[in-house]
Amino acid sequence: MLKPKVTAAVFVLLIATAFAYGRTTEGVLGGIVLNSKGAPVAAAQVFWQTADGKTPHVVRTDANGHFRIAGLREGLYDLRAQASGMSSEWQHNIFVRGGAAAGLTLRLSRPTPRPTTAPSPKR
Repeated sequence: MLKPKVTAAVFVLLIATAFAYGRTTEGVLGGIVLNSKGAPVAAAQVFWQTADGKTPHVVRTDANGHFRIAGLREGLYDLRAQASGMSSEWQHNIFVRGGAAAGLTLRLSRPTPRPTTAPSPKR
């Protein structure tokens, strides 16, 4: 039979383990997109991906220029916004901590780069 102190210690350890296991490891990344005059931009596209460039995604801002990306694994992310022919600079290596929220402001300031196409082969 276990001594009362050992039993209590085991009980506390089990409870702590249960709480730690039940904690979320997912983080949230949110923020706002502003135009060059500092006004919020509704329906802007926010492009985001893991910092290694894998799994690109896009979300849109709400009527007040806010965006929210939930369910992210802890790690580094890159983001950029685009709307009305303007885009923000890429924000690289934004750290999202599991169980926490990170905030970011993206400012539209430069023309959106046009996609480049390969030159046609000469005949």
